[in-house]
Amino acid sequence: MSVNGLRRLLSALPLILALGVAALAIGAPVARLLWSSLRVREIVTTSGQVYRVAGHVFDEPDGIRFQVAPAEDPDGERVGVRVRRGDVREDRERPSLAHYADVMRSSRTFGLVRNSLVLAGGAALFALLLGAPLGWLLARTRFAGRGLVLPFLVAPLLLPPFFAAMGVSSSVGVFLSGLGLTGGTLQLASAITCLGGLLFPVPALLIGRALASVPAGLVEAARLLGGGAARRVVLPSVMPAALASFVLVFVTALCDFAVPDLLGVFLPTGAVPVHVFATEIFLQWDKMGNERRAFATAAPFALLVLALLWLASRWLRRCPEGFLGGASRAREPVRLSPAGRTAGWALVALAFGLGVGLPLSGVLSWGFVPSRVPATIRATDGVVEDAARWLRSGLLASLVATLTAIPLSTALLRGPRAVRVVVIALAALALAVPGMALMVGTLLVWVGVPTDPGTLWKPVLVLVGHFLPYALVAGALAQRELDPRLADPARLLGASSATRFARIWAPLSARGFATAALLVLVFALRELDSVAILETKILPVRIYDKVHYGRTGQVADLSMAYLAALLLPAVLLVVAARRRSTGGDPPEAPEAAPPAGR
Repeated sequence: MSVNGLRRLLSALPLILALGVAALAIGAPVARLLWSSLRVREIVTTSGQVYRVAGHVFDEPDGIRFQVAPAEDPDGERVGVRVRRGDVREDRERPSLAHYADVMRSSRTFGLVRNSLVLAGGAALFALLLGAPLGWLLARTRFAGRGLVLPFLVAPLLLPPFFAAMGVSSSVGVFLSGLGLTGGTLQLASAITCLGGLLFPVPALLIGRALASVPAGLVEAARLLGGGAARRVVLPSVMPAALASFVLVFVTALCDFAVPDLLGVFLPTGAVPVHVFATEIFLQWDKMGNERRAFATAAPFALLVLALLWLASRWLRRCPEGFLGGASRAREPVRLSPAGRTAGWALVALAFGLGVGLPLSGVLSWGFVPSRVPATIRATDGVVEDAARWLRSGLLASLVATLTAIPLSTALLRGPRAVRVVVIALAALALAVPGMALMVGTLLVWVGVPTDPGTLWKPVLVLVGHFLPYALVAGALAQRELDPRLADPARLLGASSATRFARIWAPLSARGFATAALLVLVFALRELDSVAILETKILPVRIYDKVHYGRTGQVADLSMAYLAALLLPAVLLVVAARRRSTGGDPPEAPEAAPPAGR
């Protein structure tokens, strides 16, 4: 190999390694699940009887044992079958769409679709109704204390969803049951309130950015042409952001497992919890032992999410030109009257109370005593070790995801078209496949690889795959703000792409990549869905398991300690995001050094 060829290979090595990590964390689990869902396992006896296995096959000294589902009802009570080893003619797998046919024939499918759409649609509508006026308040008005509002409004996005569900069950659940709601209706209404209260910052931020990006010149021109500026200019500019925010909240609520599952546990005695698609995936894998049916359930769900994400991206591209950076000449802010300022603060208090206040007060009401927390930690066997594993897994996932996102986000902006397509496809898969399904796929991919107890590489791999898209977006935004002409002198002097990145792009975008690392760290530390089965010895799973046995003071103590440990990286993330959004003097570009030998 020539010297130039070797240099090109070394320059491309970070991108190759990053694509390999993304393929292992995202592509391999999804491909493994898809392969399993398109095959059935059959036991053929010497008499010609063919049994389609539903779940696991257990080897026993005198034969094999398994279960089969009734042919007329895939959800019917399973029948146990035991076949002597000498009577087994063939144990085979063959391609089949039978699992997808089971999903279509299932008596539960219509209920899953209905419940999932009601939950996701209700949460998205609630978040939009709460977030849209807040977006206007933040983007179009000025009032004392406005600078403090944004960090507080972002707080619900950083709150672990299962923690919010725990608190909501004691506050909103009691209130809604007093209105006469019971059973599945109570569960869905509580989950809608919980997820809508957590996710309203999404429409608030997107609609606020759209409102801020409407140029004053267009509004003035509309007024000169006969008025109707709100209808002719502002509404068309804001509508794509509103639709995109609705879809993003819808998708997030649709993929959530912990909130509807936990709220189902705390229903009144005798009620029957309702299931959504995410809980059905968990049920098929964990309770039924049928990973093939689990992904057959998740595949149409993932296709729907992909289509919705495509719609959201289309709508975001239709936002005004200054959506990311603000209008070139912004409109004058609206001056609020004293009554308007009071109403604005009341709206802020309502939003913050629903997103953070109610969950916190609900958990505190279980008997939380701050002075008792150290004693509770000492009395809970293994909780310190679980907390240490939780922190290590989050830190490792943050490090690996950020190192992977750096070359991928660079390629996304300045790489070849084929590489950009691959990166976008992997990121879209990670967003579309629920965390529960990604975890199951990872388990299947590495089921034959011996793993020592205590190792963290599997949960870290799942967390990297699940949250890599967020690190990609943060890294791409950090580099997108930079003028591409900064590297022209170095390119003319013959500097390689690796040298240009190390000397120019990396120093200028370091703050953005630090923000990406903090973002992944916070999301990894608050995550439950994608590690609930894979890694049970971490703090969130410990709390999630304990709360199923009762809302006690001990659970409240551990939950508040968990939230306090999560607070530090969350605060750092908010501070870093505010410094990036407020800007300040841009850093000076370092001088491009000539390559060695020049």
